[in-house]
Amino acid sequence: MSRDLTTIVCEGFLAAFEREPLGVWSAPGRVSIMGDHTDLQDGVGYGCAIPLRSSAAIAPRDDGRIRIVTDLSTEEAVTDLRSISSEIPTKDWRAYPLGAVSSMLRFARENPPEGTRGDDDETDPGVPFFLGTGLDIFLTTDVPIGAGLASSASVCATISTALNDFWGLGMNVEELAEIGRQTEADIVGAPGGLSDHITVHAARSNEDVFFDARGSDVSILPAPRPAESGLVRVLIDTRESHRNWSAEFASRADDCARAAEALGCQTLREVRPAELDAAADRLDEVVFRRARHVVSEIARTLEFTKLMRTGETPEERNHLLAASQASLRDDFEVSTARIDFTVELATYLGAASARMTGTGLGGSVFVMHPAEKVDELRESVLSAYAEQGWEAPLVLAFEPEAGARRDR
Repeated sequence: MSRDLTTIVCEGFLAAFEREPLGVWSAPGRVSIMGDHTDLQDGVGYGCAIPLRSSAAIAPRDDGRIRIVTDLSTEEAVTDLRSISSEIPTKDWRAYPLGAVSSMLRFARENPPEGTRGDDDETDPGVPFFLGTGLDIFLTTDVPIGAGLASSASVCATISTALNDFWGLGMNVEELAEIGRQTEADIVGAPGGLSDHITVHAARSNEDVFFDARGSDVSILPAPRPAESGLVRVLIDTRESHRNWSAEFASRADDCARAAEALGCQTLREVRPAELDAAADRLDEVVFRRARHVVSEIARTLEFTKLMRTGETPEERNHLLAASQASLRDDFEVSTARIDFTVELATYLGAASARMTGTGLGGSVFVMHPAEKVDELRESVLSAYAEQGWEAPLVLAFEPEAGARRDR
């Protein structure tokens, strides 16, 4: 169950900084329904936002200092406008909010808003320059960290949305999503594309998000309602944590890049499944399987999206989700024994489909389950995890949530 984040961050801000915040902003986590590990190869993604969100209360400072306090750690993130880019710790929670602030500051200085220093300033004429402001930030999140639910994208989107409003930058969804991608790739060291970041910014209540990385195309599609389909979306956080900066994810991205180079293509988006099969003897066996996942997943996601647009043949949609899970397990090898167990258990209990979500090697499972059997699913999963000696999972029935926004 999500908390009243607005109240929590306002109270936390007051306790930490002894004043009221200027405002509160938040952004959701996301479920990736199809298309994982394809966006770096100009692929496609299909997903939705979830009701679990990150939230930040923010106010300016006049001394150039940046101080970020959270209820998730006793450590604070402290720096200043002058040195922020050189003082961000990598592979640490502080890298995400500080990295987002740094990326936003760089964008603002490259694209200074009207009225900044140098605009019609007789004492300092010349190229406009955005100085920025110091910041006090109190940050929290209900998105489980390391659960494959884009907690990092959620935090980055919360900060970037707030500073876009706060500094009057007028950035669009694609520009804000790029801030999150840059933060993860360049500062945290987690290679990834735009799909997660687009989803948490562009999402709308009761709607899904399709993203085509090749043309930066974003489409919003109505999600099937439980009253019409008889199925409820269920999220199962296995509590098996992962880290986006794992070398295993980087090695898979490198394998895909090598496959594209060997095939004479800029990206695997240019390759059809039959063409890849014909070139199997030219590729290392592992590289071939990594590429086969990406090429086949792009085709599956495009077909899945077409079927979602028409609202027809739910059985075929479920078949595509099952094939996607098998590909992630066997070709990309990012499923785990616990994820496989959870998928198989949900299927045994009557799920129409079950598939891991996100980058994998831990994380969560997305399930489409009969509405009248959700309580049975929850009880059975909790019991099965207890028998295995695993931490009790989060089992959450949900409908798609709205994207990043100002809450106060």
